[in-house]
Amino acid sequence: MYLSVCAYSNPASDVQDAVIDSKNANTRMEREKYQTFESYLDVGYDQPLRPQFHFTSRKNWLNDGNGMVYYDGEYHLFFQHNPLGVQWGNMTWGHAVSKDMVHWQQLPHAIMPYNGGTIYSGTAVVDDHNSLGMQTNDTKTLVACFTFAKEPFYQAMAYSTDKGRTFTLVNNGLSVVPNQGYDEGERDPKIFWHHATKKWVMVLWVKRGTPGKVLFFNSDNLTDWKRVSEFDRDWVFECMDFVELPVDGNNDNKKWLLYDASFDYEIGTFNGKTFTTDGVSHRGEWGNNYYAAQTFNNSPDGRTVMIGWMRGEPGPFMDAKMPFNQQMGFPCSIELRTTSEGIRLFRQPVREIETLYAQSYSFANLPLSELAEKLAGIEAELIDLSVEFEPGEAEKIQLNLRGLSIDYKDEAFFVNDNKTPAKPVNGKVKVRILLDKASIEIFANEGAAASANYVNIDPANRTISLSADKNFIIHSFVVHELSSIWRTE
Repeated sequence: MYLSVCAYSNPASDVQDAVIDSKNANTRMEREKYQTFESYLDVGYDQPLRPQFHFTSRKNWLNDGNGMVYYDGEYHLFFQHNPLGVQWGNMTWGHAVSKDMVHWQQLPHAIMPYNGGTIYSGTAVVDDHNSLGMQTNDTKTLVACFTFAKEPFYQAMAYSTDKGRTFTLVNNGLSVVPNQGYDEGERDPKIFWHHATKKWVMVLWVKRGTPGKVLFFNSDNLTDWKRVSEFDRDWVFECMDFVELPVDGNNDNKKWLLYDASFDYEIGTFNGKTFTTDGVSHRGEWGNNYYAAQTFNNSPDGRTVMIGWMRGEPGPFMDAKMPFNQQMGFPCSIELRTTSEGIRLFRQPVREIETLYAQSYSFANLPLSELAEKLAGIEAELIDLSVEFEPGEAEKIQLNLRGLSIDYKDEAFFVNDNKTPAKPVNGKVKVRILLDKASIEIFANEGAAASANYVNIDPANRTISLSADKNFIIHSFVVHELSSIWRTE
C-alpha cells in the first residue's frame, strides 16, 4: 500500500487522502501539524544577519542537506528542517529548488513525520529504469530513501511523480531495510545506481566505535535490499556519502571516495559490492562549522558538487533573534588530484558564483604599499577574494576583511582559533575566501585544504587591507563584490 504524506497545493491527492485517512486519521493530523510553509511566505530575506549568498530556510531551523538530486533542469536541495521552531526538532524534509545551485526557491515541506516518528537524513535518485514501477508518464520518478527516526531506527522510502512537489510513502512508510541490530540509531542511507553491475547500491552507517561500521546493500527494485559487504573503520560516523571521481580529470582513471559527516575520508576501488582501500583516512575539513556535506545525484555536466551544513548552536542567528537558524555552505565542486603525498580531495566554490559578481577589482604584481592604496578605495560587504603570493621573509601576513583578521603564519591561515593548512607549492600560496554576513569559507591552494566558520563581523565595516611584518611578493589580488541571491518576489 502507498500512503500520501504531502498534498500541499495538490487538490487531486485530497480525494486519495480522504479514503486513506478514514483508516488512519492520525496521518492527516500529523501532516497538517507539520506543513507550516504557508506561514513562511510573509518572511523576507532582509534581516541584518540573513546570509545573502548562502542558502537558509525562510523560517526556522535547518541542518543536513538531504536528497540532493538534479532532474529536468532543477537542482533539488531537501534538508533537515524543524517546521515548528528555530531549534532542532520535529525533523522534516524541507525543500528548495534551483537552476544554478546559487539562486534558490523554497517550496512546501516535502516529507513530514508520520506514525509518531520523524524523518532523518537520506538521499534521492532519479529512477531512470523505473525500478520502483511507479512511473506513469514521461516524467521520471524521484525516489527518496531516508531514516525513519523512531527507535529502533530503520530505512524507509517515498517517491514523487511530479518532480518532487509531493511524495508518497512506499509500503505505508514501513522499512525497506530494517534495523540491523548494531545501533538503535542506524541512519542516513546513501543510494545510487551502479552502472557496471546494473544494481542499486545503499551505503548505511550502523555503528560508531573502534571500529565503527558501514554496510553496503544491493537491490534490483529499490525495495528489496541484500546486504553484500561491510566496511569497518574507527573514523566512520553518520551521513556517509560515496561517489566515483576521476583522478586529475582523467575519466579512464577513476577512484571512489567515501566520507562521513565530519568529512574524514578514504579513497579506493569499488566493484559494486565491496569498497577496498589502503586503510588510510584523510581530513577533508579544517573548520569548526562544516558538517554532513552531501553530493548531488544525477549531476548533468560531469561535475560532482556538494553542499554542507554550517552547524553552530546557538550561533549568531539565535543570538540576534533571527526568524531562521543555521545556513548551508556554498556549493563546491570536488575533485581528486595527485599530490606529492598521494591522491587527495580538493574542493572549490562552483563557477556559478560568477553570476553574483557585481563589482570586480584585479591587481597583479604590485608592491604592498601601492596595493594598500588601491585597497583603501574599495568598500565591499559580500566578498569573493583570491590572493596568490610568495611568503618570502614574512613571518606573519595579515589580511583584514571588514575588520576580521585572517593571518598567514607557520604555513597556515588562522581565523580566530581555527587553522587551515597552506604549505607553499613551488614557493607560492593561493587562497580564496568567501565572506557573507556571518560566515567565512577559506579554500587554500585551490582547495587542498578548506574550512568553514561562523564569525562576528562589524556590520558597518566595509574595508579590505593587507599587511605584513617583512617583505613578501604579491602576484595577484582579486576582489569580487557579490550581489544577493534572494530575488524580489
